[in-house]
Amino acid sequence: MVITALTILAICLIVCLIFLALKLNSTKEQSNLLKKELITFRSEKSDLLQLEEEKRQIQQKNKKLFAMSETVYREKKKVDEQIELLKLEAEKLTAEKKKVEEKVKKLWNQSTAIHKEKERINEMKSVIEAKHTEIIDSVNYAKRIQEAILPDLNEIYAHLPNSFVLYKPKDIVAGDFYWFSHKNNLSIMAAVDCTGHGVPGAFMSMIGNTLLNQIVDEKGITDPSQILNILNEEVNTSLKQTKENSESRDGMDIAICCFDMQKMEMNYAGANRPIYIANSTELNEIKPNKCAIGGLDYDVPKVFTTHTIKINKDDLVYISTDGYADQFSPHDKKLMTRKFKEILSSIYLLPMVEQKNHLDAFIEDWKGNMEQSDDILVIGVKI
Repeated sequence: MVITALTILAICLIVCLIFLALKLNSTKEQSNLLKKELITFRSEKSDLLQLEEEKRQIQQKNKKLFAMSETVYREKKKVDEQIELLKLEAEKLTAEKKKVEEKVKKLWNQSTAIHKEKERINEMKSVIEAKHTEIIDSVNYAKRIQEAILPDLNEIYAHLPNSFVLYKPKDIVAGDFYWFSHKNNLSIMAAVDCTGHGVPGAFMSMIGNTLLNQIVDEKGITDPSQILNILNEEVNTSLKQTKENSESRDGMDIAICCFDMQKMEMNYAGANRPIYIANSTELNEIKPNKCAIGGLDYDVPKVFTTHTIKINKDDLVYISTDGYADQFSPHDKKLMTRKFKEILSSIYLLPMVEQKNHLDAFIEDWKGNMEQSDDILVIGVKI
């Protein structure tokens, strides 16, 4: 019985041991399993954390990409707007190009027309230049003729040694001219201002010179007033100014004086031109008759007066046309007769050559770069 109880107890112990062994083995397996699960969990957790980190990084990248996408969208929108503007500009440029092409075409046509017109103008210019050369050559030839009919200065100086003639035509030929004759011991000098200047004036000067030669040298008339009376009638007749339908208004102003050195006497007559006489103390003016030689007032009686003046040694006599006093300065100021008389008063004590040079230099300085407005003639005679 005792053996049986021990056996049973031993069996029970064995069973318990087996159970404990199985339990321990089971616990060990469970522990190993838990360890494996823990390792797996830790691995999974690590993977999860890594995934979370990757997810976070992806989210950050997505945010950046979204921000970049927004930026790209805005930039694209701007680009699209710029493209639209460029399209509009392109359309405008196309329209402008079309206009420019039309203008270029029109300008080309105009250029062609201008070129043809230029060729025509050049041809006309050549013709005009040739005509101009012919005219200038003719006028220069006329100048030589006019100079040939003017008195020889050497002849004037031979009879009036202390004298000067300042003669400055405005153009190539002149309407002013000086005239001289020595007859019967009388020296007759005249300063003549014909209507106009240039070629028309030169024609009148030819007429005046011819008539004076006829009156004095051929007819032998030496009294200044008679010379002017006959000259007036002859100019009226030559230019047919006595006819009712005459359109010729041409004529001349003249100062003429006759020197008789034996009697120390001078006779003067003037048609609108005075004479100035200077002595050691003053400059005096003798007024002319206020009427011209010739013109359409032929039916108005014209009486010219001879003034007889006693002259003394060293007296000075000046006659001139109006060109000197009528010259303008660059300030549009005319010299005027009063200033001309002041100049004569300031120089009459100088030698005659110096007087001429002073008058010439003064008028050139006065007019400066202004064009000469009229023919200039000043004659000075020292007794």
